[in-house]
Amino acid sequence: MAQEKRRRAAAIILIDGKIVSMYREFGGRQYYTFPGGGMEKDEDEKDCVVREVQEEFGMTVKPIRKLYTYEDEKSLEYYYLCRWVSGEFGSGTGEEFQPDRNRGIYRPTLIKVSDIPNLTLYPEEVAKTLTADFLKFGDKFDAKQKKIFGHRI
Repeated sequence: MAQEKRRRAAAIILIDGKIVSMYREFGGRQYYTFPGGGMEKDEDEKDCVVREVQEEFGMTVKPIRKLYTYEDEKSLEYYYLCRWVSGEFGSGTGEEFQPDRNRGIYRPTLIKVSDIPNLTLYPEEVAKTLTADFLKFGDKFDAKQKKIFGHRI
């Protein structure tokens, strides 16, 4: 019997032309991730995004539109374009920041979209698609998200 895939939801948040990300150092690697995490039982995608961003970054966001769905052998992931509503960037108090967790370094970071090709941002397929879409729509990315709604990667 095949194992059920882990379901997770993540946010794509633009602030002054930069993407909200989590810088990570773990297992001898340095990389970035989109804000998000695993969906709890009976939790919908948007509620998961809001909860995870609050826990990790101390920000309240409003999911605007699902941009991408990414699937690999282990997980099914949903990426939502979100607007920052309130809260102080980097003030999250989630389990990632507990001293006894021993899962490496977590640092909320803003990265320029133009820097994404030079960074390790996971999942790489989503990072590449986001970069291409941002290049295509430029400053109008936020307004043109309907054109990339629901893109499956």
